[in-house]
Amino acid sequence: MSDFFMRCDTPHPQAFSMLDTGHVFLLLVSLLVLSLLLFWTAHAPKRTQRRLLYAAGVLVPLLELSHSVWMYLTGTTRLVQLLPLHLCGLQSLFIPLSIFTRFSVFKDFVFATSLLGGIFGTVLPAGVADYYPLFSFQTIQTIMLHGLLIYVPLAQILSGRHRPDLRRFHHVLCLFLAVVFVVGFIDFHFDQNYMFLFAPPEGTPLVWVFDAFGRQIYLLITFLLLSSASVLVHLPFCRRAALPVHSHQHN
Repeated sequence: MSDFFMRCDTPHPQAFSMLDTGHVFLLLVSLLVLSLLLFWTAHAPKRTQRRLLYAAGVLVPLLELSHSVWMYLTGTTRLVQLLPLHLCGLQSLFIPLSIFTRFSVFKDFVFATSLLGGIFGTVLPAGVADYYPLFSFQTIQTIMLHGLLIYVPLAQILSGRHRPDLRRFHHVLCLFLAVVFVVGFIDFHFDQNYMFLFAPPEGTPLVWVFDAFGRQIYLLITFLLLSSASVLVHLPFCRRAALPVHSHQHN
């Protein structure tokens, strides 16, 4: 069992590799579980939908806290290195705010950032692939957390608690830039790399962008890619919102 909680700061010979057979199997299992959970949510009574979202709103920060505790027990004792300041880790704050408050800006922020973070975090698990076996605390915690990052924004839509609207996207951008400013301040003063503001995540194509063009171009391209992807996931709701108007005019 001690191997299950081991800490690997260098590549491990028994680790899975990105998109190898083991990783693909894990992705398929995660997709199946997520699909079943979303199907249950979509067809459940409102009371059950609310309980499922409340459970997710508690489980996300608990999973992030368990990761910080694990890091502390495996040798990371500086408080600044235990903070959940990566974009996915920050969802441990914004997901509860989106579920337990009525402020639409938090629901919009979670939809625009958590969904994409969950997808990229499972398909491109930088810092986990090549370092940890499939059956390890770090791998399972990563898959569970990022699976919930996908589940919550979709479940809020399926339950009728949120409807994305591109006209509110500027609020998301303002909140995102405010978060970047705070995290960048901590990165600069404490020599950290939260939200990958000073270096790209290992094993991703952004490493090539960083090496070829430098940090400023890397940040610009990353911001444009994230913004574009966030806009794209809003487009189906724009089309859907336009359909009733068209139908009414036709009649």
